[in-house]
Amino acid sequence: MTRFDELKERYPNLIPVQELRSNISIVELAIQYGYEPLLRKGRSRPVLEHKGYDDVIIIKNPHDAAQQLYQRAGNFTDSGTIIDFIRNRLSTVFSTFNRPGEHEFRNITNVLYDYLNIDPTKVAKNRKVVTELAEAGVKQPFTKEQFDIRPLEKDNYLNQRHIAPETLQRPEFINKVVTQISYLDPDTGSSVDYLTVRENTDRKYVQFSNVAFPYYNGQATEVMGLELRNNKVKLHATGSDRTSSVFVSNPPAKVQNFYVMESAIDAISHRQLRSIHGDQAFDSVYFSTGGYLTSQQVNTITRYIGSFDKTDDWRIRLGFDSDPKGHKYDLQFIQQLVAVKFPMSPAISESNRVAYLLPEEEAYRTIRNAVLDRVELYNKGVQAQFIRVEGDTLGQKELNSQLITVSRAGQQIQLSIPEASAPLSAVGNLLLETTAVDQRIRIEKSCAKDFNLDLTQEVKLGEKFRYAIMDESGRVLINGNSPSLMARSIQQVRRQAENEGTSGLFTLIERQPFGFQKAQVEIKIEQGVVSKAIQTPEFDVKIKEDRRQRSLSQAAGGDRREKQALNPESKPTVGAKPNQNLKPRQ
Repeated sequence: MTRFDELKERYPNLIPVQELRSNISIVELAIQYGYEPLLRKGRSRPVLEHKGYDDVIIIKNPHDAAQQLYQRAGNFTDSGTIIDFIRNRLSTVFSTFNRPGEHEFRNITNVLYDYLNIDPTKVAKNRKVVTELAEAGVKQPFTKEQFDIRPLEKDNYLNQRHIAPETLQRPEFINKVVTQISYLDPDTGSSVDYLTVRENTDRKYVQFSNVAFPYYNGQATEVMGLELRNNKVKLHATGSDRTSSVFVSNPPAKVQNFYVMESAIDAISHRQLRSIHGDQAFDSVYFSTGGYLTSQQVNTITRYIGSFDKTDDWRIRLGFDSDPKGHKYDLQFIQQLVAVKFPMSPAISESNRVAYLLPEEEAYRTIRNAVLDRVELYNKGVQAQFIRVEGDTLGQKELNSQLITVSRAGQQIQLSIPEASAPLSAVGNLLLETTAVDQRIRIEKSCAKDFNLDLTQEVKLGEKFRYAIMDESGRVLINGNSPSLMARSIQQVRRQAENEGTSGLFTLIERQPFGFQKAQVEIKIEQGVVSKAIQTPEFDVKIKEDRRQRSLSQAAGGDRREKQALNPESKPTVGAKPNQNLKPRQ
């Protein structure tokens, strides 16, 4: 007797969906339809691959079919229960069951019924693979007591990433960044866990310090994992919950901004950049997703946002990296947050593309049409930038890699978006605007790849130029190293503004360690009239010393020129031929 027969005896009319899910594992079904387990990957969660469709899936809860979930590697929108697994593959793996005239759910249940009707010996064989994968994927639970965690050391890895001690002491990050000590047995050359170290107090171990960022899931107060960083370390501690948990900074009494970043280092760098540019307000919460993004992490972040007191004009600001992956995370985050107003469903896509099905119900027609109009406008803009040459296959390929494709999948419209920054960013922004949440959710990108690289460039600029003259927007007008020459330059800027009758605030700053700035001169001009002019006594001393040093240098230069004229280095040697390349003086 097949499992289908057994279930029909219990449910003669209709087998409940929950019973179908409880009786069929995603792993079983995947193996039956050509997926192969990747035994060297996914130590805590089984990983399977269908080579024919270039489809790699990760399984959560492999031992419990009723609670089992999957996620396609690199695309969290293609995730969910066994129902989602089949739905998203009706046009590929399960195409033989995809009958356009039938309701989608009927096609899905036909896949499940077919599997329940196969030979019980084949089912047993598939189940054996599931058991083996589940046993191999037993995950060690995270407990903080397994790790040697201490207060953050004064000299730590973050200093090498140009993060200042005073930034780590800000109220956002107090007790949110710690030190974790790792141990190495010098006799065996292998790492040793902290419990073993505590049990063998007489032994000597080599110690290594890591910066650790605790992760939380928003449902419990205890730490759910640790992100560990050092020169050679970039990982999560054993047992860490990387699916649902995030790094979260300390909240102020009322939150103005919620910043969502890929890494905690980016979050802290962003806070330091704000301080460098004069924003010292404690009004924001920072989240880090640890280098990737899952739908559960989005739920955790929104749960935290809902729990905090907020100002009336609070904002979510997405600060994922300024690269295709970061723009993809923006889109995934936005798609999940606007689902109440416009529920798009992830779909199977070609390689290097992301696909979504637009909702077909009449209630969503206005937004759907607005989305399609914006997509068409984007595509026309892209096409206008390309000069078409007949036979230029490379040019056509480049054009296609930027165009958003609109097609039909059954009764629904499908968007296929290239995994490139421009189209991903375009769809993310048009979703914000067409669903009217763009005043609440903003995308805030770094100038370089990420905010730590922005901070690094700020510090490197300070190493090259000690001084800068800026306008009120923070734009650098002039860089330099000489106090006296910079003082002369800001007076020239002042005279120009006075002559033109313009208004503005001009500041001469001195760059400090870790990218910080100190104002030495401030000049405020209103319609050509100076209303404020301040220069620090400290800078006045530096100008005088600089002028003295420049005078000494010029005097020394004059002496050298006089000596060179009397005794030139290029004086002719007796018997040598004259240099034919020397030009006569004009």
